[in-house]
Amino acid sequence: MVVSAAWVDVLRPRRQPVFHNWTRRLTGIKYLGAIALLAIGYRLLILLIYQFPLITDLPTYPIWPPAAYSQLILLLLGLKFWPAVALGSLFNSAMTGQEPALNALIAAVNNSLQAVLGAGLLMRFSFSTRFGRVRDVGLLVFGAAIVPSVLSATIGTLNCCLQYSKSLEDIGPIWFNWWIGNVSAILTLFPIVLTVADWPGKFHSIRRRFFGLGWLLAMSVLSWFIFAASDRIAIFPVPLEYLPFPLIAWGALELGTPGSAMAILIATGFAGWGVIQGLGPFTYFSDLPGQAVLALQVYICVLVITALSLSASAAERGKAQHDLRIEKEKSEQLLLNILPQPIAARLKQQRGTIADHFAEATVLFADIVDFTRLSTELPPRSLVDMLNEIFSTFDELAEKHQLEKIKTIGDAYMVVGGLPKHRQDHAEAIAHMAVDMQQAILDFSRKHERPFKIRIGINSGPVIAGVIGQKKFIYDLWGDTVNIASRMESTGVAGEIQVTQATYEMLKQHYQFSCRGEISVKGKGMMTAYLMGDRQPAIV
Repeated sequence: MVVSAAWVDVLRPRRQPVFHNWTRRLTGIKYLGAIALLAIGYRLLILLIYQFPLITDLPTYPIWPPAAYSQLILLLLGLKFWPAVALGSLFNSAMTGQEPALNALIAAVNNSLQAVLGAGLLMRFSFSTRFGRVRDVGLLVFGAAIVPSVLSATIGTLNCCLQYSKSLEDIGPIWFNWWIGNVSAILTLFPIVLTVADWPGKFHSIRRRFFGLGWLLAMSVLSWFIFAASDRIAIFPVPLEYLPFPLIAWGALELGTPGSAMAILIATGFAGWGVIQGLGPFTYFSDLPGQAVLALQVYICVLVITALSLSASAAERGKAQHDLRIEKEKSEQLLLNILPQPIAARLKQQRGTIADHFAEATVLFADIVDFTRLSTELPPRSLVDMLNEIFSTFDELAEKHQLEKIKTIGDAYMVVGGLPKHRQDHAEAIAHMAVDMQQAILDFSRKHERPFKIRIGINSGPVIAGVIGQKKFIYDLWGDTVNIASRMESTGVAGEIQVTQATYEMLKQHYQFSCRGEISVKGKGMMTAYLMGDRQPAIV
């Protein structure tokens, strides 16, 4: 048989089967043994079906589970197990002894093609066995049920007519019953088999267990009463087959796809049993057995599609809400990385300029000495990585001392203490950070074997802080205190911490200082500056 390149590309799986890691180790005798076991399972399933009588005079069953079984084998284990379907079909024909060799061979090829086409389409279009998307329900309906069943029904009907010499008038009913029997079986068994492993997880809490038990009991009693109770029609002589749908929808929304699968199993089980026993709405309100079977098949299709669509929609909505929550958390975290938490909260609640006056705060500027020269010696990526490592360490120190980083400008780092929440020890906290920054630079120098040094300038006084603008806004500071702190850094000494008179007065009880004398400060004239040293010795 020649298969075109286009069909080969369509059927080539885009994802591995569910049990790929296990099945790829099956080679040689083990692989043949697995094929034999799966073929025997195929035959045993058909034997089980043969225990139920044909309801109509057509040579087809209302539900044909082997169609679902063969596709599930290939979907779960891989397309390389297609010989199991062909062997199972041939094995069944040989055991019954009622089919000529040619018809048995055609049936085996037909069953294999249907399974390969259905499983191949599902793999090709990334079908999820958890039915977590409405798209997966559509793939099940069209890719696994409708399209492969058209192929199977067409070849199977022609083979049946060839074997039994049926007239042209019989082809249409046989084809339709064959097709809808396959469709009904695939739609029914796929969700039950694929989600059965997830059922226990839906009852992880006491509340869930009580709900699940009550729901299962209600669903079972109602389905039995509608479809299998012998005197139901006498009590309620009206069709009630769609009465369980509210319960089905409830289970689908509360329990997800496993709830849908349980509802499908219960409802179709009782409905099918009722039709076999001549009970229920489908037989009572139908004049012919064929009409009852068709009503059952249509009911099954509607039930399955409705239940799975509801649970898939709920799953998609839940995932969308989860993703939205994650993205919201990311956005809020990103905002908190840019702005202080109180300012971010205010910005989300109000529009316009945010500006606050703080009577006391301490501002620190730090600058890496000779960074301009260093930038000409290193590749851009190495330079940025090095600067990122230094400033990331400073960020950790700012968080450790509960200070507010304001910004970085090139190789300069700015941090403030005493805002946006006021604290009495703002100058001391900034001093502690300045000392830790010097130690961090020493450690960095030893690590990279380069003589890194920083200049640090500190000033204390009133500042104005806020957020301005509409785009790319930052939390910033303004005022003479900020300008003078910047001048303390730019006029400072490499490797030293230079502070103003105002900061010295706040820290002289805690640190040792050496007076540098008066220095020229742009815009302010001559100002007294101090170099901060070690901590004051503890008084015993």
